[in-house]
Amino acid sequence: MSVFRPLLLGLATLAAGCAAIPTGPSIFSPAGVTHPEALFDVTSRSAQLRAFSAGTGAMKGTRYCVRDRDVPELAPLVGPSLAAVKAGGDSNNAARDMARALNAVAFYVLLQNDPEPARQAVSILRQHADANAWIVEKPNWTNAAGVINAFPALLPAWHILRQTPAATAEDKAVIEGWFQRLAVQADEHPGDNNLGTARGAADMMLGLMLNDPARYQRGIQTGYIAQLRAMRPDGSFPAETDRGTGALQNQSRNIAFLLYAAEVAQSQGQNLHGTEVDGKTVDDAIRFLFAAADDNSLVDGYAAANRNPPKTDPEFRPGAQLDPYDSTARGWAVLYTERFPRSELSAEIRQRIKIGTRVTADAVGGNVTCYARRL
Repeated sequence: MSVFRPLLLGLATLAAGCAAIPTGPSIFSPAGVTHPEALFDVTSRSAQLRAFSAGTGAMKGTRYCVRDRDVPELAPLVGPSLAAVKAGGDSNNAARDMARALNAVAFYVLLQNDPEPARQAVSILRQHADANAWIVEKPNWTNAAGVINAFPALLPAWHILRQTPAATAEDKAVIEGWFQRLAVQADEHPGDNNLGTARGAADMMLGLMLNDPARYQRGIQTGYIAQLRAMRPDGSFPAETDRGTGALQNQSRNIAFLLYAAEVAQSQGQNLHGTEVDGKTVDDAIRFLFAAADDNSLVDGYAAANRNPPKTDPEFRPGAQLDPYDSTARGWAVLYTERFPRSELSAEIRQRIKIGTRVTADAVGGNVTCYARRL
């Protein structure tokens, strides 16, 4: 993979604090795609990331986007992925791993403006679409979950790749047709927990990319709105906080999908962050997470049900919640603090969660700092 490097650093500092866009044409174009700004504007974001910093002489996105060493080899993942989901159970992980790898490649392309890895990624997606991968004739909840768990990383990857010359009109039609079939399979899950929130966010992105307003609106209602409606007055999610020692981690995961969905909506000028359902907002969920992390007794009454606990810690014990401030929390912390940099809640988020410079989390679309960090 070629790495774009500045050739004329003198051009990077026309004035103090200014930056110059690297020479050479962008490979990105919104032509031929619907809603090229879904989640974020790919063409303009790539230009922002590739602008040289007057202070360092490096591209601004270098600190925040995936590096060459972060990009996995795709070829070894293809075979297991093509066979994934249909076998159920742990085979779902191969689909998720493929989606994660494609996400890393796509965000690498976003920064490096390199068409070669884009061609490889699109070719692999086309191979999956032609094989009708992950599709089961009579799907069960597990098969549906396999698709839902892959979508949060897969759809942002395609959002980037479809705007490169690697994706032909035929590729777009075939791959997006496959996505539509996958979405039908995802509908088999009841969606009462964070999988429903994830599916809702995916439906929002698909609705935009496929020019399907009904799917977009359904995603909002069955994901974001439904979860706020189900949330208790104290800010806890019933279908997350009953899961033993993993209750708070699952509370955090649901928050991540909600904020990811809100980011998709924000790309359309729609404010889901401030949406109230029965007087409840996503901020209430964050405040409950923080309070219960400080005092596990606030969640223990729910968590004692021990429904589907973590495999690594299946026995419930009072006051023994697993650390909720993991990579998923860092992901949604990026979205919230970048969207509301001066709010009191953002200040508390920064105090509690060590966000870091380069953050990747499936639940917020992958390499979140690459698309959401202010430059």
